[in-house]
Amino acid sequence: MQKMKKTKVCLVTGICILCLTGCQSQIEKDITGSEAPSVESSEIEDDELPEITIDFIPNRISIAEYQSQYEEEINEIKESSYANISFQDCEIMPFHGVEKVGVYRLYSVDMGVDESIETIENWLREIGCEDIELKTELRDATGQYERNEGREYPYDYPAVYDYYPEFDSGRGFFVNTNQCYIQMGSDGIYSMSDGTITAFLGLDGLAAMDALGINEENIVEKGSTSEKSHEIWELADGELSVGDGAKAVKNYFEAGTPRQNPSGISVDVPEVEVFALDDKYGYAFTVRRIYYGVPFAYVPTGKKTYYSSDYEIMEDTKKAYIINHDTVAAFTGYVDAEQLEELIEEQTEIMSLKDAVSLLDDFWAANVKLEVYKAGLVYCTCRDDGGNQIVYPCWQFEGMNTTNAQMMRAYVNVLSGDVYYYSYVEG
Repeated sequence: MQKMKKTKVCLVTGICILCLTGCQSQIEKDITGSEAPSVESSEIEDDELPEITIDFIPNRISIAEYQSQYEEEINEIKESSYANISFQDCEIMPFHGVEKVGVYRLYSVDMGVDESIETIENWLREIGCEDIELKTELRDATGQYERNEGREYPYDYPAVYDYYPEFDSGRGFFVNTNQCYIQMGSDGIYSMSDGTITAFLGLDGLAAMDALGINEENIVEKGSTSEKSHEIWELADGELSVGDGAKAVKNYFEAGTPRQNPSGISVDVPEVEVFALDDKYGYAFTVRRIYYGVPFAYVPTGKKTYYSSDYEIMEDTKKAYIINHDTVAAFTGYVDAEQLEELIEEQTEIMSLKDAVSLLDDFWAANVKLEVYKAGLVYCTCRDDGGNQIVYPCWQFEGMNTTNAQMMRAYVNVLSGDVYYYSYVEG
């Protein structure tokens, strides 16, 4: 393939990353005895000015024009033969409702101390647990004050009211009892369980187990939500279709938890797992956000192996659990209210999928033969060396490297042609 000349644009933005990983993974380790994935967020600061470079690739196509050509191009790709890529049994996501794409900074605005406490109080009232004594049960996991290692979890974490109001923010405040569990993130509720799963199973344990999926181990069915939307299973309070369960999850998160989502953000529920609850069932939905028609990439299950130290890919991570008709029983993951800041003028031209396939086919070394199962346009979040979370529009390719039977995921930036990729072992 002929080498393409690129146009370079430099961006300057102020960022200071404020990570939740430390407190989240520590709490999850305290509960489960092992590390679990957690979400990171960033907060605005004006004193750091990292420089980001976008090299625009030529010969991009108008998005408006591309809409009418996309289906025909999909058929052409599937019928073509490539040296290192196969699309024989590939699902290629539809491309509609998209008018423009951009490059964005993903950042958070911390919950205030009183805002977090009020959110927790309101939530406890909503689920009927207002009798919980917050003077005792409300704890802080930010590390602003020292833990008492001699006490059992969760009372080894400092009580919020022992230090109120002397906190930088309400991020990291949590309650974890056998009745219910809530954990605040930077922009709202990061994780919660109303206790209904634990109660249904008659377990005498902390309700956080529900939010972390500990009680979801017996999976009997899984797959695409759209394909399984008409399946009906007997939940704790009666029959519910997968599709209706997905709608309940979508409505729950689009309503805000509790902050309202930024303009343009909607919620998608792409995958479902059906898990057994004694003689009943529950749904575990994978949740991701969509920004003006383009979905965010969501993380696969398994350990990643990167082949470059230039970036770290930070896909959306959120799971929501339903066992009743009324609402979400538990969830853990990113907060939809995270903000996106435009870093360059939004673009109405992108690299076509066909050109991305040709670029990727030339990019792979001889030891990669990728059998693609799924492809489509997504937003991919990459964390750079400075901790900045930058969101790029990309063509995503996911499938198996048949030379070593490992799963691979690759992203081709639709503005620059840059490739980000990793392999993973499903788990």
